[in-house]
Amino acid sequence: LLYIARYYQAILSVLFEAKRKDFVEMLVHHVVTVTVIYISYVYGWNRVGVVIMVIFDPADVPLHVAKLCKYIAEATKGRWWQFVADRLFEVFAIVFLLTRFVLFGYVCWSAHIEATEYFPKGLAEWTCVGLLYTLFALQIYWFFLILKVALKLLRGHAAEDPRSDDEDEAPKATKKNQ
Repeated sequence: LLYIARYYQAILSVLFEAKRKDFVEMLVHHVVTVTVIYISYVYGWNRVGVVIMVIFDPADVPLHVAKLCKYIAEATKGRWWQFVADRLFEVFAIVFLLTRFVLFGYVCWSAHIEATEYFPKGLAEWTCVGLLYTLFALQIYWFFLILKVALKLLRGHAAEDPRSDDEDEAPKATKKNQ
Protein backbone atom coordinates (compact mmCIF):
# COMPACT_ATOMS: atom_id res chain seq x y z
CA LEU A 1 0.00 0.00 0.00
CA LEU A 2 2.92 2.34 0.63
CA TYR A 3 4.19 1.63 -2.85
CA ILE A 4 0.91 2.65 -4.45
CA ALA A 5 0.94 5.84 -2.34
CA ARG A 6 4.44 6.58 -3.65
CA TYR A 7 3.20 6.36 -7.23
CA TYR A 8 0.10 8.47 -6.53
CA GLN A 9 2.53 11.11 -5.25
CA ALA A 10 4.62 10.64 -8.42
CA ILE A 11 1.54 11.30 -10.57
CA LEU A 12 0.95 14.58 -8.72
CA SER A 13 4.64 15.50 -9.02
CA VAL A 14 4.62 14.94 -12.77
CA LEU A 15 1.52 17.11 -13.10
CA PHE A 16 2.90 20.01 -11.04
CA GLU A 17 6.60 20.00 -11.94
CA ALA A 18 8.06 21.69 -15.01
CA LYS A 19 7.05 19.70 -18.07
CA ARG A 20 9.79 17.64 -19.67
CA LYS A 21 9.87 16.18 -23.16
CA ASP A 22 8.70 12.82 -21.78
CA PHE A 23 5.81 14.25 -19.72
CA VAL A 24 3.21 11.98 -21.34
CA GLU A 25 5.42 8.90 -20.98
CA MET A 26 6.06 9.64 -17.29
CA LEU A 27 2.36 10.19 -16.62
CA VAL A 28 1.44 6.96 -18.42
CA HIS A 29 4.20 5.12 -16.51
CA HIS A 30 2.88 6.27 -13.13
CA VAL A 31 -0.79 5.65 -13.94
CA VAL A 32 -0.04 2.18 -15.35
CA THR A 33 2.14 1.36 -12.32
CA VAL A 34 -0.65 2.38 -9.91
CA THR A 35 -3.09 0.23 -11.89
CA VAL A 36 -0.76 -2.79 -11.89
CA ILE A 37 -0.18 -2.43 -8.14
CA TYR A 38 -3.92 -2.13 -7.56
CA ILE A 39 -4.78 -5.17 -9.69
CA SER A 40 -2.02 -7.31 -8.15
CA TYR A 41 -3.17 -6.32 -4.64
CA VAL A 42 -6.90 -6.86 -5.23
CA TYR A 43 -6.40 -10.23 -6.94
CA GLY A 44 -3.76 -11.44 -4.48
CA TRP A 45 -0.92 -11.49 -7.00
CA ASN A 46 1.42 -10.07 -4.39
CA ARG A 47 4.44 -12.07 -5.54
CA VAL A 48 4.30 -10.59 -9.03
CA GLY A 49 3.86 -7.10 -7.62
CA VAL A 50 6.81 -7.52 -5.26
CA VAL A 51 9.01 -8.95 -8.01
CA ILE A 52 8.30 -5.93 -10.18
CA MET A 53 9.04 -3.56 -7.28
CA VAL A 54 12.33 -5.34 -6.60
CA ILE A 55 13.25 -5.21 -10.28
CA PHE A 56 12.40 -1.54 -10.81
CA ASP A 57 13.92 0.06 -7.72
CA PRO A 58 17.67 -0.77 -7.94
CA ALA A 59 18.29 1.43 -11.00
CA ASP A 60 16.90 4.47 -9.17
CA VAL A 61 19.70 4.52 -6.59
CA PRO A 62 22.69 5.23 -8.86
CA LEU A 63 20.52 7.56 -10.96
CA HIS A 64 19.55 9.77 -8.02
CA VAL A 65 23.05 9.76 -6.55
CA ALA A 66 24.42 10.69 -10.00
CA LYS A 67 21.96 13.60 -10.16
CA LEU A 68 23.05 14.70 -6.70
CA CYS A 69 26.72 14.62 -7.76
CA LYS A 70 25.86 16.56 -10.92
CA TYR A 71 24.10 19.26 -8.90
CA ILE A 72 27.10 19.49 -6.56
CA ALA A 73 29.41 19.73 -9.58
CA GLU A 74 27.34 22.58 -11.03
CA ALA A 75 27.22 24.42 -7.71
CA THR A 76 30.92 24.02 -6.88
CA LYS A 77 32.31 23.87 -10.43
CA GLY A 78 34.02 20.69 -9.24
CA ARG A 79 35.25 18.46 -12.04
CA TRP A 80 35.62 15.53 -9.63
CA TRP A 81 31.89 15.60 -8.84
CA GLN A 82 31.09 15.60 -12.57
CA PHE A 83 33.43 12.61 -13.03
CA VAL A 84 31.63 10.76 -10.21
CA ALA A 85 28.24 11.69 -11.69
CA ASP A 86 29.27 10.31 -15.09
CA ARG A 87 30.52 7.03 -13.60
CA LEU A 88 27.33 6.65 -11.57
CA PHE A 89 25.33 7.24 -14.73
CA GLU A 90 27.25 4.37 -16.32
CA VAL A 91 26.37 2.15 -13.34
CA PHE A 92 22.75 3.26 -13.68
CA ALA A 93 22.73 2.37 -17.39
CA ILE A 94 24.04 -1.13 -16.70
CA VAL A 95 21.63 -1.73 -13.81
CA PHE A 96 18.75 -0.37 -15.92
CA LEU A 97 19.66 -2.70 -18.79
CA LEU A 98 19.84 -5.74 -16.53
CA THR A 99 16.80 -5.06 -14.36
CA ARG A 100 14.31 -3.19 -16.50
CA PHE A 101 15.22 -4.63 -19.87
CA VAL A 102 16.36 -8.20 -19.22
CA LEU A 103 14.66 -9.19 -15.94
CA PHE A 104 11.46 -7.21 -16.49
CA GLY A 105 11.30 -8.50 -20.06
CA TYR A 106 11.34 -12.02 -18.61
CA VAL A 107 8.58 -11.10 -16.13
CA CYS A 108 6.41 -9.82 -19.00
CA TRP A 109 7.06 -12.95 -21.04
CA SER A 110 6.41 -15.17 -18.02
CA ALA A 111 3.15 -13.40 -17.14
CA HIS A 112 2.03 -13.71 -20.76
CA ILE A 113 3.29 -17.17 -21.77
CA GLU A 114 4.26 -19.27 -18.73
CA ALA A 115 1.32 -18.21 -16.55
CA THR A 116 -1.13 -19.41 -19.21
CA GLU A 117 0.05 -22.97 -18.60
CA TYR A 118 -0.98 -22.80 -14.94
CA PHE A 119 -4.23 -20.87 -14.93
CA PRO A 120 -6.67 -19.47 -17.48
CA LYS A 121 -6.62 -15.74 -18.09
CA GLY A 122 -9.68 -13.56 -17.62
CA LEU A 123 -10.11 -9.83 -18.09
CA ALA A 124 -8.01 -8.90 -15.04
CA GLU A 125 -5.13 -11.14 -16.08
CA TRP A 126 -5.07 -9.90 -19.67
CA THR A 127 -5.37 -6.30 -18.45
CA CYS A 128 -2.38 -6.85 -16.18
CA VAL A 129 -0.36 -8.44 -19.00
CA GLY A 130 -1.21 -5.52 -21.31
CA LEU A 131 -0.17 -3.03 -18.65
CA LEU A 132 3.10 -4.90 -18.07
CA TYR A 133 3.86 -4.71 -21.79
CA THR A 134 3.02 -0.99 -21.71
CA LEU A 135 5.57 -0.53 -18.92
CA PHE A 136 8.07 -2.59 -20.91
CA ALA A 137 7.57 -0.39 -23.99
CA LEU A 138 8.28 2.67 -21.83
CA GLN A 139 11.44 1.01 -20.51
CA ILE A 140 12.59 0.48 -24.10
CA TYR A 141 11.92 4.15 -24.90
CA TRP A 142 13.87 5.30 -21.83
CA PHE A 143 16.69 2.90 -22.57
CA PHE A 144 17.19 4.58 -25.94
CA LEU A 145 17.37 7.94 -24.15
CA ILE A 146 19.98 6.40 -21.83
CA LEU A 147 21.94 5.20 -24.86
CA LYS A 148 21.95 8.76 -26.25
CA VAL A 149 23.54 10.01 -23.02
CA ALA A 150 25.97 7.07 -22.97
CA LEU A 151 27.12 7.94 -26.48
CA LYS A 152 27.77 11.52 -25.34
CA LEU A 153 29.86 10.16 -22.47
CA LEU A 154 31.86 8.00 -24.87
CA ARG A 155 32.57 11.09 -26.95
CA GLY A 156 33.98 12.82 -23.87
CA HIS A 157 31.01 15.04 -23.03
CA ALA A 158 29.29 15.27 -19.66
CA ALA A 159 26.05 13.37 -19.13
CA GLU A 160 23.05 15.63 -19.81
CA ASP A 161 19.39 14.73 -19.44
CA PRO A 162 17.91 14.59 -22.98
CA ARG A 163 14.40 14.96 -21.54
CA SER A 164 15.17 18.43 -20.20
CA ASP A 165 13.98 21.41 -22.17
CA ASP A 166 16.66 23.61 -20.57
CA GLU A 167 19.02 23.17 -23.52
CA ASP A 168 16.28 24.23 -25.93
CA GLU A 169 15.33 27.32 -23.92
CA ALA A 170 18.85 28.62 -23.26
CA PRO A 171 19.66 29.64 -26.87
CA LYS A 172 16.28 31.38 -27.22
CA ALA A 173 16.87 33.38 -24.06
CA THR A 174 20.35 34.32 -25.26
CA LYS A 175 19.03 35.47 -28.65
CA LYS A 176 16.41 37.64 -26.96
CA ASN A 177 19.06 39.35 -24.82
CA GLN A 178 21.31 40.20 -27.79
